[in-house]
Amino acid sequence: MIPNTALKLWNVLEGKPFGKRLFSFIIAHKAPYFASIAPRFQALAPGHCRVAMKKRRRVKNHIGTVHAIAMCNLAEVVAGLITDVSVPSGV
Repeated sequence: MIPNTALKLWNVLEGKPFGKRLFSFIIAHKAPYFASIAPRFQALAPGHCRVAMKKRRRVKNHIGTVHAIAMCNLAEVVAGLITDVSVPSGV
C-alpha cells in the first residue's frame, strides 16, 4: 500500500455502517494470508492499532486453544499496519 493509504481508508470507513468490517475485508484481500484468521480491526491510528480474531475451529489446535501461527499472523497484521500508519510519508 502507498504510505498512509490504510489510515485514510480507515478514517473514511470507520464511522460508516459495516465500515470496520469492510476495512478488515479489504486488508485481508490485499494480503490473503491474513484471511485465514479473519482479522477484525477495532482501532487504527498512528501509534495505536487494535485487532481481534474470533476463536473458531479454523484457528484452534488439537487441544482446542488458538494455535501459535494464528497468533503470529495476528501480531504480523498489527505490526504491518501500525508501521504503515505511523511512519511519515517520504521516510
